[in-house]
Amino acid sequence: MKKISLLFTMLMFCEIYVCAQNNTTALSVLSKKEPTIKWNAKSLIKGDFDYDGIADFALRGRKGKIFVLGIVKGALNTKSKSKMLEFGEDSGDQGSLCSVEKAIINTDDIDKDYMEFAKDYLEPKYVKALARLPKASKGIIVSDGMCDPFHIFWDKQTNKFIWWRV
Repeated sequence: MKKISLLFTMLMFCEIYVCAQNNTTALSVLSKKEPTIKWNAKSLIKGDFDYDGIADFALRGRKGKIFVLGIVKGALNTKSKSKMLEFGEDSGDQGSLCSVEKAIINTDDIDKDYMEFAKDYLEPKYVKALARLPKASKGIIVSDGMCDPFHIFWDKQTNKFIWWRV
C-alpha cells in the first residue's frame, strides 16, 4: 500500500510540475525577473523579434515614471531569457518619450518601405544589419502619440535590441 501511495504522490508531483511548466507566460517570466515593474498583461504582442524562427513576446510595463519594454525570447518556459529597454519622459530628449502614461507597443513590419525610410535615419552599420534580416521580419514600435515613435529591432552582430526614431 505504501508503494502505491508513493507512486501516486510522485505522479501528482510530476503532473503539477508539468502543468507549472506549461502555464509559463511572458508575464510570469517578466514578473519573476523584475517584480517591481507593473506589467500590463493586455499589452502582449507576439512576433519573431530576434529572427531565429521562434515566436517571441513583448509587454509594456512601468516603474514609476519609467516606461519599460520587456521582451521574452523564444518558447515560454521557466528558463526563458528576457531583455528590457527603459525610456524616461522628457520631450527634449531624443531617447525619451513625451508621455510614459500614454505609451503603447505594437509590432512593426520590417519591409522594403521600412528599409527605405530607415536608411535616412540610421547609421550605415544598422542599415546593413536591417538589410540582412529575413523576409517578413518584425520589430516593435513604442509610441505615445505625442513624439516620434521608437522603432526597435534585433541586431544579431551586437546581440541586443536597438532603436531608431526620426
